[in-house]
Amino acid sequence: MTPKNNEIQDDFREEEHLVEFKVWYFFIISLACFLVPFYICLALFLTFYFFINYVLALGLQLQFFLFPVVLFFLYYIYLILLIELVALWTMKWNKKCPPQQGTFERDFMAVKNKTEIGKILNFYHKRGFIIKFPMWLTSKSPFPWLINRTLRRIGHNKIAKNVIYCDAYAGLEFTDIGENTFIYPTSVLSSHEVNSIFGNLNILEIKIGKNNSLFPGTVVGPGAVSEDCNVFLPGSMIPKGWKGVYGCNYYRGAPAKPSEFRRDK
Repeated sequence: MTPKNNEIQDDFREEEHLVEFKVWYFFIISLACFLVPFYICLALFLTFYFFINYVLALGLQLQFFLFPVVLFFLYYIYLILLIELVALWTMKWNKKCPPQQGTFERDFMAVKNKTEIGKILNFYHKRGFIIKFPMWLTSKSPFPWLINRTLRRIGHNKIAKNVIYCDAYAGLEFTDIGENTFIYPTSVLSSHEVNSIFGNLNILEIKIGKNNSLFPGTVVGPGAVSEDCNVFLPGSMIPKGWKGVYGCNYYRGAPAKPSEFRRDK
């Protein structure tokens, strides 16, 4: 095959995997999710300002003390409204195409041709897009526990009580995390995996039992199952479909294997 023919074939392959997403649609989603809660909070702020100025007629010093408290409270309200608005938008999408687990051929032409696989991929990417802003904002806010609310309401995750994400990379969807689980900074949970650029997309639920600890640098892949009271030492790699060893609670390495580490040592 001549170099010219090689170039033509490469161009054809590139075009075969090219998909035109509606940029304006994602722009409208971003704008609406940001502005709607903002305008509601602005209306609440103006109402409060009118009330303390013209109804209660409070002094300037007292107003100066109250305003930071009110702004802090309104920031919390903004986050709640943002989460609920995005959750409503996601519920609308889920009615059209419910989230599914499985292995899917990542064929972008299927998205363009609107096949069943294409529909699954399309809404998968939409859900991944819309959840990122509330995820980022809640994790960086003074109310980091709201990240659990975001994951429950938007990403159809099962997050039990007292689950703590410490600046970790949270699983966006299909995670089932038990009570009293502590996830240290730089840890990663990913319920999806792509085999090469245009390979299959694997979406499998991650299950983590009660009283688990994921130390820094721990990576959890799709379909992994961790029983209760497991501890993953720093740098542990939990690959796709991983299951622990009965009677062992400490793991380390890549892939994670039983460790002889004990707390009393």
